[in-house]
Amino acid sequence: MKYFITIFIFLGLLSSCSKSPACWGDDKNKGIINNSIIINCSPTIYKENYVITSDSIYQQIFLDTTISQTICQLPNIDFSKETLLGLVATGQCNTKVIREVISLDNEKKYHYKVKIRSCGQCKKEMFTYNWVTVPKLPSDWTVSFEVAE
Repeated sequence: MKYFITIFIFLGLLSSCSKSPACWGDDKNKGIINNSIIINCSPTIYKENYVITSDSIYQQIFLDTTISQTICQLPNIDFSKETLLGLVATGQCNTKVIREVISLDNEKKYHYKVKIRSCGQCKKEMFTYNWVTVPKLPSDWTVSFEVAE
């Protein structure tokens, strides 16, 4: 009987949000991503995805027009060398995120895919912006976006 209780408790811990093996480890970046960027506020201009190629666009997306300044301290990005991509994704409970940007030279585009791995059994909705820097997007190229679970 103690054996079954021990197994039951162990299984319960594994299926909880933060103890599940699916939650172990760090988020991952693949492909041509230079860095993940943490921005501690939400944009004031909401879109499902972002392609930010200049500092003026970057500042405008986080601008509080009532006070004419950005709503938080933004990380520095060298837009002469990099482009900032953002993609909104949701999951349940705790999530692990796999971000990948690939360059499709023959199509003249970058493809940004975010895969969400929800872990645990709880039903709490999780909402995340996935900001990454990539090599400067050529002016005649586009970006396609995909969220997968």
